[in-house]
Amino acid sequence: MFNRDRLLYVWTALMIFMIPTSRVIGDNGCGYLSGTLEIFWCLSLLAGAGLTVTMRGLMRDRIRRNQYTNASQVFTLGKRYAFIAAFVLLLLNTCVIVPMCGRIFSGGGTSLIYVFIGPALFLSVFINLNIGYLSGTDNNRATVIGEIIYGVTSGLGMLAGSILGHRYGLNIAALLRNEDVSAMYGAIGAMMGICIAEVITLILLSAMTIIYQRTFRHLMRTEESRRHEHLSDVMGRFFGGIFANGVQEFIIHAPILLALILFRKYGVSAGMSDVGEAVGAFYSKYVSIISILSVLSIISVQGSMNGIVAAASESDNQLVADRITRMFARVTYFAIPAVIFVTMLATVIVSTIFTGRQTTVIQLFTIGSAVIILYGVMHAFVSALIRLGYNKEMLVISFLALIVGASVTFVLMFKRDGGLTGAVMGIMIDYALCALVCFIILYRNYRIRFRVVWTVLLPLVVAGLLGLAIRMISTPLFSALGGVLTLIICVIPAWFAYNVACMFLRVVSASAMSKKLFGQMFVKIGQEIGVY
Repeated sequence: MFNRDRLLYVWTALMIFMIPTSRVIGDNGCGYLSGTLEIFWCLSLLAGAGLTVTMRGLMRDRIRRNQYTNASQVFTLGKRYAFIAAFVLLLLNTCVIVPMCGRIFSGGGTSLIYVFIGPALFLSVFINLNIGYLSGTDNNRATVIGEIIYGVTSGLGMLAGSILGHRYGLNIAALLRNEDVSAMYGAIGAMMGICIAEVITLILLSAMTIIYQRTFRHLMRTEESRRHEHLSDVMGRFFGGIFANGVQEFIIHAPILLALILFRKYGVSAGMSDVGEAVGAFYSKYVSIISILSVLSIISVQGSMNGIVAAASESDNQLVADRITRMFARVTYFAIPAVIFVTMLATVIVSTIFTGRQTTVIQLFTIGSAVIILYGVMHAFVSALIRLGYNKEMLVISFLALIVGASVTFVLMFKRDGGLTGAVMGIMIDYALCALVCFIILYRNYRIRFRVVWTVLLPLVVAGLLGLAIRMISTPLFSALGGVLTLIICVIPAWFAYNVACMFLRVVSASAMSKKLFGQMFVKIGQEIGVY
């Protein structure tokens, strides 16, 4: 996870484009798309995320020791793995996933949409191979460009495909007199669009890899080191890394997939006639907004990792504790107001951005926006512990937390008739439990002391007061000016006031503020008023 934050940005791009896509194909179309997209992403993480991270680590380690031939052999091993994994996934999708998903998520002709999971997975493995190579050879600019291309083209492909598929489906729907057909074809078009976008991404990434390989071959010819590894010597670390990293990513993301599966089962057993529409509303509205804000809350986590590892390598546990504490403060500084503002503006956000089912989704935001802070803290702690060498422990802890969260979801749905509220509660318990156990490990080993007053209580009080003000003015503003202006008038001044108040209360230092969005502006304001 520690080197995989950028994969979350690709996911965020998909979630951003999910918003306009939902307006095209509606809640029904997003219901068809949700299970397909989740299975594709989870399996892509399982088979591809570990490849990217492992290649990056093994190749970079050898390149920094000027062992270019050994690094090239890691890439050779990665290519062999990619070819095998890609064809296995394609075969698995044809023989297992398509018939299984047809029974779990829907029935009838909608099984066609699951056919595209295989090609999407096939292409994603090779995309991750190229990203791993570029990252492993320290071509960071090319890596970032490739990941941006991957995220943006996938999102645009999904949106464009949904528009074309929906238009095609309208003609068939008119003949069959069934409006649901256009939504189904819109979802199919969205998956086709993702596959086409992956082809474009793979071509561009492959071209960059070929260009940089020329330089790499020149470095191999000038290599002075005579210590050449055999592939068999590195295979254990290679496949072990792929398995551990891939499974870790899969487990962290799996609660959403399990929630979709369980709610489908619950809806069928409860005799719901609109289960697909409810799932689509949950996925395209709640999951998309929460995912975007959760990723924003952990942007600063990656930058903290190198400092934590450097302190640990010097056996300075106090410095490790201080840097983890600062990382925690960065997460809570954004996540706390995000939770409160989203909760207070849930009605305005849903009514302004989305169409279709709204009442249920507003309730989900009111109850479940705390996922933003729970995920952010969990991600920060798990990332730190993995970098500190607790890989196996994190696998066990995150897996057990997933089981507990899934059990809670099952009980709340089937025993308490909780519906989608039960799914959200299960996700929250999963992340909260994982974060709690990680905190206990960090406390026992590094004696971490969080400054709760400055990192939690004061931001909570400031954001809470601003949230109450937002709640009071948002309703009349929404009625008078509409949703867009209401969001602008409420959110921008509230965020400005939150930063200024936190500066006055010494919640955030000048150096920490300077690293935030528009931080330099707030630092200058603090200097003008004598705070800094």
